[in-house]
Amino acid sequence: MANLFLASEIVAMNVTEEHNGYEFYQALSRSAKTQELREAASRIAQQEKRHEERFRKWLAELEPHQPVESYPGEYDAYVKALLRHRTFPDEDAARKMALEAETDLRAVEVALQMEKNTLLLLQELRKHCPERDLAFVDATVREEEDHLIELTELRDQLSK
Repeated sequence: MANLFLASEIVAMNVTEEHNGYEFYQALSRSAKTQELREAASRIAQQEKRHEERFRKWLAELEPHQPVESYPGEYDAYVKALLRHRTFPDEDAARKMALEAETDLRAVEVALQMEKNTLLLLQELRKHCPERDLAFVDATVREEEDHLIELTELRDQLSK
């Protein structure tokens, strides 16, 4: 498969993921039962919002994407396959998942899965980016890794 993706594609996908993550964490900050999760969710929600804004700015600076396909429809089929397993298909689903978590620990587990799914998607997409665009992708990965670390610490704290 040719290099179908540029960093602009990854950043555009991440804008949506960050927006949906913001919606999830905002809802979670209001519905959490423990003060620790309310505070962490509120903090992460604000980080997601800043990430979304930063990625939008980056997107404006990146080269527009014109996919080169080996066969007609290759690009669309590949994107659909990658996005099929997203944690949140849209912002309504994100809010609903936060509100329906039975416990704070379960909510953190959902958040951890979301962050892991995003990292897996970014790692897969990274393989298809030209060298010149990898810095943008790597910055996105670092942001998601920071969330994963914070949520893992919170899960451990809530498990005690």
